[in-house]
Amino acid sequence: MMRKSANILIIICFSVMVTLLSLQVYWIVNYYKATLKDFEKEVNLAFEDGVKKELSLRCDTIQNIIEKKLLDTNAFLISARFDKKDKKYIYTVRAKGNEKDKFTSSFSLSDYSKAIPKNKSDTSVRKHVAGHLALLMREEDMESHVIYYRTQKLGIFMNEQANKYQFDTTRLRPAFNIYLKARNIKTPYNFIVKKIDSTNNKGIKKMGYAFVTRAFETYRYTDDQRYVRAMFKSPSAYILSRMALLLFSSFAMIVIVSGCMIILLKRLFWEKRLSVIKNDFISNITHEFKTPISTVSVAIEALNNPIIRSDDDKYNRYLIHAKNEIERLNILVDKVLNIAIYEDGKSPVLKEKILFDNKIMEIIQLHEMKTRKGMVIDYKNDSQLKEINVDATQFQHAISNIIDNAIKYSGEEALIKVTVQKKEYFLTILVEDNGIGIAEKDISAVFEKFYRVSTGNSHPVKGHGLGLNYVKQIMHLHDGWYKMESKLGKGTKITLGWPL
Repeated sequence: MMRKSANILIIICFSVMVTLLSLQVYWIVNYYKATLKDFEKEVNLAFEDGVKKELSLRCDTIQNIIEKKLLDTNAFLISARFDKKDKKYIYTVRAKGNEKDKFTSSFSLSDYSKAIPKNKSDTSVRKHVAGHLALLMREEDMESHVIYYRTQKLGIFMNEQANKYQFDTTRLRPAFNIYLKARNIKTPYNFIVKKIDSTNNKGIKKMGYAFVTRAFETYRYTDDQRYVRAMFKSPSAYILSRMALLLFSSFAMIVIVSGCMIILLKRLFWEKRLSVIKNDFISNITHEFKTPISTVSVAIEALNNPIIRSDDDKYNRYLIHAKNEIERLNILVDKVLNIAIYEDGKSPVLKEKILFDNKIMEIIQLHEMKTRKGMVIDYKNDSQLKEINVDATQFQHAISNIIDNAIKYSGEEALIKVTVQKKEYFLTILVEDNGIGIAEKDISAVFEKFYRVSTGNSHPVKGHGLGLNYVKQIMHLHDGWYKMESKLGKGTKITLGWPL
């Protein structure tokens, strides 16, 4: 049932992730398309403003030149006569030096009416009239791309200036850049000018440009530069700058949701594995309890036999068996209780200085007496130290458990090396065996409670998955550390670091 629920939860999590990713991709693609359209719109508006600005700059230049020309008394005569009907002065501009040039320009100003001073050094009225006419010619002529011959000479002069200051991309570029900058567009571009414009831009795209603006007339008739467009490279920088917040939030959302789902799935798998481990532990611990209980039951039953009671040797042997098995049960119960106490942090650490050489040798001798297989335990102290400040009982339990594991998982001819060294501020005890080893994937888990390396449905080596967890808790209580190195078929090394 749990397995089915876990599979359903995994499918739901995967479906949610796929849906979330699909939605994010959909939103990002749509936003990208919208941003691309926005880029095209903004670039076209900027280009239109740039073209208008370039024309405005040319008009400014020509307007100033015309105004100065009109003030040249050798070229033009500005006169004024008073109109009694309208009660204002009418100003006339006439070209000098050519009697055949009958063209004149006469006009009145709605907000200005002054006679031309007789004092020729006072040019204020002439400047005002010349400025107004130059502005009029700018608005009616240049900005409309036509030239009206208000006086023959003035028309010719203005035409010359218009041809001299024609449309130029070198003048357009800085003006265009201003409007692009205002829109935060920094995409590289170039201009293309043609005599005949076409809506087919395939040729332009073949040149490596991703986007081209609409065409604007240059009104340049002296050569083939009749239409101008701006060609842009990939607008990715602009699009990314506009999409930065969306991309970041989408990425953050995916990371957070993915992280939560990974944690959830890891927790689920851990709970699932813990359930399997606990079931395995219950099976093993049941076996561990049943064996000594059965042995004690048989021994007690035998002791009730009058024949056995009459034989002192057999009687004592059965009593010893019963006592040993009860001690085994007691040790097992102590281990389970001690693990719970250590995990709660309630176990007191009663540190004292001990001669660790003697303690380790006692442990080694005890294991040599208990084991029935051929075994050599080689002990070496390279630390040049004799004492260490630890809880003696916990120190003994930790070393004993490591050596016990080394013996259990070694072959019939076990070779175990116990080496003591001093490394910085720690006394390290290395226990190395020539046993069956552990797969790399299991190394990080063997110190967890109840965990036993999977060997199928059978466990040829007796155990209950408490020993190494017991060692882990002891090392934590002593502010020490532990490390395991192992390879399948090549043995295992376990190092315990005790603070000095």
